[in-house]
Amino acid sequence: MSTAAKSTLCKLVEEHITTLVRESVSVQRHTKRARFHQSVSPSDDNGNTNGGIITLRRMLQADDINLALQWCGGEKILTTNAGGVIKSQEKVDLSAYTRSELKHRPPSEIGMAVHWLAVNGIQPNIPQNPMEIVPRTGSDQVVHRVEEEDDTGADIDTNNTGSGSSSSAVSVRQLLPRVLSEELRLYFTRVTLAIERGGPIQQDDALGSVARDSGTQELVPFFFRFVARQILENIGQAQYCLILVRLAYALISNPYLHPELHLHQIIPSLMTCVVARRLSLGMFDDHWALRQEAARTLVKLCCVFGTQYHLKPRIIVKMCSAITPDKGLSTQYGGLTAISLFGPKAVDSFILPLVARYWVNWEKALHKETNLETRFELQRCQDALLHSVTVFLTEADTLEQSQTMDYSGLSEVFGDQLVPLVGNKNEHEYFSCFL
Repeated sequence: MSTAAKSTLCKLVEEHITTLVRESVSVQRHTKRARFHQSVSPSDDNGNTNGGIITLRRMLQADDINLALQWCGGEKILTTNAGGVIKSQEKVDLSAYTRSELKHRPPSEIGMAVHWLAVNGIQPNIPQNPMEIVPRTGSDQVVHRVEEEDDTGADIDTNNTGSGSSSSAVSVRQLLPRVLSEELRLYFTRVTLAIERGGPIQQDDALGSVARDSGTQELVPFFFRFVARQILENIGQAQYCLILVRLAYALISNPYLHPELHLHQIIPSLMTCVVARRLSLGMFDDHWALRQEAARTLVKLCCVFGTQYHLKPRIIVKMCSAITPDKGLSTQYGGLTAISLFGPKAVDSFILPLVARYWVNWEKALHKETNLETRFELQRCQDALLHSVTVFLTEADTLEQSQTMDYSGLSEVFGDQLVPLVGNKNEHEYFSCFL
């Protein structure tokens, strides 16, 4: 090799090593990792050692050099971080070393598995589904209100089914105390107590609070579950069920709540309150008001969430099946009331074709019937039928009335009772007609 080539190669190697050391020192400084070693100042020409001054110097590590090489795009070097000379080299058993490495398994890779979250609306009891939301067995307690847990974290019994339970105790599912704050639990307790045991003033205050308060979104599924369970258990108490239906209406009317994911809990109970054959224990119980309020709540549901979930066609189909002649009079009353609340188009499509036949049949039944309860039910059904005709005559356009209404046929059936219904629309006193 020529002298010029050797000189050039030495300069390149020296420059490369200098750059590597400079980058390694920078890496060492940024990582705040340094080893110190002692060094004694060398003696001068006269033999003086400057008092034996001992200085501490930073020593680069192999990791610093490897990081600097990686930074510059070079390959790592194979070296050790030993600070001194290795005195003896012991033999290493590679098989034993391999076995010791296998004691600590690396974490498994992230994967995805497919399982059934719900089948026909019911969650299967499999390990992938949380146990808190898997459907419970029939022996589970009903949720009444939220209270504090005991020291063991177990649920508290309200129905005096357990040993040592008091009348003020409550039954709470495991999910309730864990997801709700103390304030929300107290709010739920106060509202449900007012609904169950309070007077009219306390109930109205509680319903007003539910209808306008914000920050209670976490209580929506528990309120709906409370309403559904209580209606199912107290189906014969019309007055209490009426308060529960009003609670459901207040939840739906609250602009700060989003109950659309929990409507499946409340819709069956509301439809039961509309078309059930028997909702009271006696003829003097006002189950008619309960049917009207439940129908109004169903219509409110359709107005708020009908476009998202197509609730209106499904509910109207159920109501139409309730006004068939083979159903009871109370069921027919509920169906007629609900369809009338959907507006004049629903009345035109599903009630007007049946008006004449139903009215004639009920008139004949009134002349023959001697049972006071049955006669009262017939008269209430006639009221609902007249009200549906009133809805069409007062809310439908004149063009729709001329195309669909047969005034001559209806006049033969209703007689003078139809006169107030076809009067001037500006005369509000003629908007309804009573037998």
